[in-house]
Amino acid sequence: MMAEGGLLDSLEGVKDEIIRQKALYDKLVAEQAQLVKTNSDREHQAKEFTDRFVKITKGLEQAKEKHLETVNSHKEKLDSLNQEEDELREALKVTETDLEEQEAKEAEVEGVTNVNTVVPKREVVFRGATAATGNPQLFDVKSRIKYPMEGGTALITFEEEIVARKIQSLQTHKVTLEGECYITVEAHPVQLTVPTLVQMDTRVCPRSILVSQLPDVDSEVILDKLEIHFGKRFNGGGEVASRHFQEDTRNAVLVFTDDKIALGLTQKENHEVSFRKNLKHKVRVTPFVNGNITRVETKALACPRTVLLTGIPGVMDADCLQDTLEIFFQKGSNGGGEISNALYNPPGQTAVALFEQDTGI
Repeated sequence: MMAEGGLLDSLEGVKDEIIRQKALYDKLVAEQAQLVKTNSDREHQAKEFTDRFVKITKGLEQAKEKHLETVNSHKEKLDSLNQEEDELREALKVTETDLEEQEAKEAEVEGVTNVNTVVPKREVVFRGATAATGNPQLFDVKSRIKYPMEGGTALITFEEEIVARKIQSLQTHKVTLEGECYITVEAHPVQLTVPTLVQMDTRVCPRSILVSQLPDVDSEVILDKLEIHFGKRFNGGGEVASRHFQEDTRNAVLVFTDDKIALGLTQKENHEVSFRKNLKHKVRVTPFVNGNITRVETKALACPRTVLLTGIPGVMDADCLQDTLEIFFQKGSNGGGEISNALYNPPGQTAVALFEQDTGI
């Protein structure tokens, strides 16, 4: 039998072994947790590296495509420049001969006083009477008169003059609105101040040209193509200092840095300019004339078919009120008739009405 002291020693040893094994187990558990965390961190890093690799690869592919596009673009420009250089060399010999002839023509033209008109060509039919010559050159222009409108007014133009006169003679009109409401407006004739005589002192600008008979293309495209064409020496041009597009006439004005360029281009008059690829358009080049008005005579002119309405309050939406006025004055029972145009200006606002000459055509 084991002695009592030996048994106690054995139990203490087992207890110590259990404590040691427990500590070893806790350490293993901690190490396992650390391994799991480390593995998760590495998986996260691996995913980040993969995403970065995909992003960098995509960026490199895009950069490669952009580089190829740039290379192709430069190659096209280089081919175009080489082609233009060949054209310049072919035209150089012809240009030298033309330059000598041009200088001789310039000396001859200096004494010429009759300048080709800057008005674009158009077909005309004579329908009037003859008159004695000796007067300065006259230009028949279409009147465009701006008429300022006060707030709370309207302009109504009828198809027939007799209707406008009837509306003016009644003077006061009660215009029915929604329900039983109405507004009272007054009708007045419209008096315009129109020019009857305009005299100008004109001079030819030695460095400018007027280009007319232009195609129906965007104005910026037209100016760019004209500057490219007339900026080349083998086309008879030179460096362009400024350019301008006239929206009302659809003509263009080019100003050169050299005084001799404009004269040569106007003498040739007709030029072919490329506005689209492989498609040339014939334009007309004439001298550009500046002028100062020295005398103006005017007269008061009544608009026979237009009536001015005043005293219109802003009681409803402007478009609705204009429609209401048109409906009211279009009815024969109110003394009205067919309306060709109408314009309403609400109170507190300013507007300008544009009157153009009625040609009767």
